[in-house]
Amino acid sequence: MKSALAIILLTALAMISCSQKPGSAGDTTASDTSAVNDTLSVEPETLPFTPPVDGIITEEMSERYIQCAVEINNLIQQRAEAGRNYLDSLGVTFEQLSDSTFKAENSQVIENYNNITIGGDFAEAEKNIYRKYSMSEDEFIWIASHLSNPENKEIQAKVTEALLEIIAP
Repeated sequence: MKSALAIILLTALAMISCSQKPGSAGDTTASDTSAVNDTLSVEPETLPFTPPVDGIITEEMSERYIQCAVEINNLIQQRAEAGRNYLDSLGVTFEQLSDSTFKAENSQVIENYNNITIGGDFAEAEKNIYRKYSMSEDEFIWIASHLSNPENKEIQAKVTEALLEIIAP
């Protein structure tokens, strides 16, 4: 059960924080495993991520993935709390946010809520997390999408355990 929860959590983090780009991290046709973001003079997000040909997630990749996932989760949680506080200050419920009449009559509230939770500097904050751990968004997505592959079973168990301890105690 915990393993399934962790896989769902990992997938949700990847989906919430980023979107797959055609021809990017999902493309495993690369042939050079040494080109995995090891240039110090260039920002990681500007380097093309070259997935390992064998599809195996390394220990080092998993460590950086865990660190990014934890910080992205914290960012999402902080934004969600700020959004809840904003709604509470107005006496607005989450249910009202999906009500078409409320949305039509309170577009500014909806816009402000979206800016607090997912807008503004969210994308920049996310990039800063990737940068801090020398990871590109494409690498993060690739790792998330390859954790369930049989050849990554041991790494998946490690990542699952680490994230369950930190994110869902």
